[in-house]
Formats: sequence, structure tokens, C-alpha cells
Amino acid sequence: MQNQAHVDSWYAATANLKLDLPPLQGAVVTDVCVIGAGYTGLSAAIHLRQLGYSVTVLEANKIGWGASGRNGGHVGTGQRLDQEQLEKWLGLDHARALWALGLEAV
Repeated sequence: MQNQAHVDSWYAATANLKLDLPPLQGAVVTDVCVIGAGYTGLSAAIHLRQLGYSVTVLEANKIGWGASGRNGGHVGTGQRLDQEQLEKWLGLDHARALWALGLEAV
């Protein structure tokens, strides 16, 4: 499934073709290698770079080719269990701390 074109969309029709980069050649020395150039991967790469790490991003297709380029990516603050279940399972303090981490991440 490598190097497949984007699905027909406004995003694909207005893409910046200057971002079409050649495949990686040879060895690369990097602090962190991020696999996937969607919202999550690119955000991780930006934040790591701001912290001073050298970062290499690898993407099998085009930037945003997967869910990030199809309005299929979702960001949420919650967990798989609802807050009441987490409070019973983890206790009030730990459940609230977990909720706060979710808010901070967004």
C-alpha cells in the first residue's frame, strides 16, 4: 500500500506538491524516529524537536494520507471506561488525575 494517491478530496486537490519528498536513502542517525505523518506523528515530531531532539519522520504514503487526511482522526479527553467506572476501579484521586492528563493532552 505504499505511495498511494490521496482519495479524491479538497485536501488532495489543493495539496502543496513542494512537500513531495524523495524516499529516504541510506542510513540516518536520529534521536527519535516517528512512524507516520498524520496529526499524531507530526505533533510528536514538532514537540520533540522543540525539546532539542533530532527527529526523523517516516511515512509510507503522503503526509496525512491515512485518517488524518480523511476527517477520520478523532481526539477525545475521555477513556474507554466512563469516569464513574474509573473512580470505582482506581479511586477518586487517580481517576481525576487520569482525566486531567486527558485534558492536558488535548
